[in-house]
Amino acid sequence: MFDALNFAAHIAYRQGIILFMHQNKQMLPLIEKTAENIGEYSHCRKWEGGVFTNSSDVFHDSVRLPDLILFLSTCNSISRPHSAVRDAAKMLIPTIGVVDTNSDPRLISYPVPGNDDSPTAVRLFCALFAEAITRGKKTATRDQLLKEQLDRQS
Repeated sequence: MFDALNFAAHIAYRQGIILFMHQNKQMLPLIEKTAENIGEYSHCRKWEGGVFTNSSDVFHDSVRLPDLILFLSTCNSISRPHSAVRDAAKMLIPTIGVVDTNSDPRLISYPVPGNDDSPTAVRLFCALFAEAITRGKKTATRDQLLKEQLDRQS
């Protein structure tokens, strides 16, 4: 968990794009609100396979793929592996995923053991990742201000 939080904060520090993903409709408002509050993106609906792997055909080279995908559940609604996990692995996009006993952690860069079915657990994971990402962004802002002050002094 610590490595996953640290990695998320590092991506945020470097102004990377972070995408929160989940397919449970019950969690949709929580995940979309969490991503919106910290200035990141979310996708909580049905995933069409190949969006990442065919992005140049679909979006005509005008889109930047995410720097990190945060799966709050690595399975879809019928307990099959989320198709975006395989797409992300093919495109070498790092992933953090909450993996339950019914999940396969092998394609996840930073697997986090946890219950991805419980609303309470998902709320906790959202809060933890939101805090880590916010701290990463605040540290980047602070470092940028310090750099500007040092540049003005010299």
